[in-house]
Amino acid sequence: MSSALIGCLFGAMFSGWFSDRYGRKLRLIVAAAMFTIAAIGAAMAVASTALWIACFVLTYTFPILNKLLNASGTFWLYGFICLSGFLFIMKKLPETKGKSLEEIESRK
Repeated sequence: MSSALIGCLFGAMFSGWFSDRYGRKLRLIVAAAMFTIAAIGAAMAVASTALWIACFVLTYTFPILNKLLNASGTFWLYGFICLSGFLFIMKKLPETKGKSLEEIESRK
C-alpha cells in the first residue's frame, strides 16, 4: 500500500472522527438548547439553514479575500470572526449541563 493511500485513509478517518466528535453533534445540541420546546422544530430548521448559508458565504468569500488580503490576512480575519463568536457565546449562552429541557425552558 502506498504512503499516499495510507495518508488519504488516515485523513478521511481523522476528519470524520473530528467532525462527528466536535462538529455536527455539538452544533445541533447547542442550537437545540437555545430554543423553547414548543418552537424547537421551526427554530432548528432556521438555524440549520443559517448554518448552511454561513458555510456557503465562507467558501465563496475565501478566494476573494485571499486575493485582497493574502492568506495570512484572510486567516487573521476569519480568526477574529471566530474569536468574536466565541466571546459572544461565552457571554450570552447559559450553562445547561445536567438540566432537563423543562428546566432550561423555565429560565427563558
